Amino acid sequence: MNVSRNIVVVAIVATIFAINPSAPVQAGEKNDPSARLLRDASLMLLKEGNTRFSTGKPQHPNQDSERRKEVAKGQEPFATILACSDSRDPVELIFDRGVGDVFVIRVAGNIAGLSELATVEYGVGHLNTPMLIVMGHTKCGAVTAVAKGAELHGHLHALADKIKPAVEKAKAGITEADELVPKAIQANVWQAIEDIIKQSSVVREKLAAGKVAILGSVYDLESGKVTWLGQHPAEDSLVALAAQAETDQSLKPKSDEGHAAQVATEKHSDSQEPAAAPVKKVATQVRQAPPKVPPAAEPHGDDHGHAPAPAKQAPKLAGPGDHH
Repeated sequence: MNVSRNIVVVAIVATIFAINPSAPVQAGEKNDPSARLLRDASLMLLKEGNTRFSTGKPQHPNQDSERRKEVAKGQEPFATILACSDSRDPVELIFDRGVGDVFVIRVAGNIAGLSELATVEYGVGHLNTPMLIVMGHTKCGAVTAVAKGAELHGHLHALADKIKPAVEKAKAGITEADELVPKAIQANVWQAIEDIIKQSSVVREKLAAGKVAILGSVYDLESGKVTWLGQHPAEDSLVALAAQAETDQSLKPKSDEGHAAQVATEKHSDSQEPAAAPVKKVATQVRQAPPKVPPAAEPHGDDHGHAPAPAKQAPKLAGPGDHH
């Protein structure tokens, strides 16, 4: 029943698009208009779900045993969501969705560190979710701590380092001290999106092909409503700059590698003769080492007339100055 409802929503969006064919189409969508339909349908499901949640009328779709059995065979979420791990920020509940609907990454401060980037790439690149949402929330403890310069312990410094750029940007645009945290929370959403675009070629390729849209949002802890910020204001330039940087980087190692190989070859050629000396020296040292022989027995008078054989043979070992 819930699956059928999702299909109906997609059909409605498709009808709207057919009625209004002049709707803006991004590059990459011209050859695949269905990508835009999927994104619009996914966003509609999220918005409708949040409306139900914030008004106290949740439907709890896709949460029965039939749904569990269905998605146990494989998952096909319609959105990847990077959100904060705050206990007051339960993503599936906020959007009134069920099992297998959304692919969620939660981390304090909704930052895009290495693990978060990898997980986002799994959702966008492997599960092919048409929507990527970065969602901050009001009264975020992580952002507040950085904004107010709170004392941090353990590994929190690594997390704070990802938030600091957003706080600095927020400071530049405020006139009142109490505006800093709300501004920093929104700036931190943009910062996470910026980090994703800059560092993930997987996401950039999907963006360029029109297969995914990245939207920022902020959840209000008190009202339960999600405010949609839209796409990053500088998304196009971020994609272009990141792609160019990646191209430059890909060319640099090849040149360095060739130069390093040439230097290594020249060093190897110049050191052929000297390289043999240590080997010879080691061999000489081995030859000079006296053999381990048991202590010679003391001769008993003149009955034997000579010392034991090992004592006579020891001086005959060849030394480095001997010539044969």
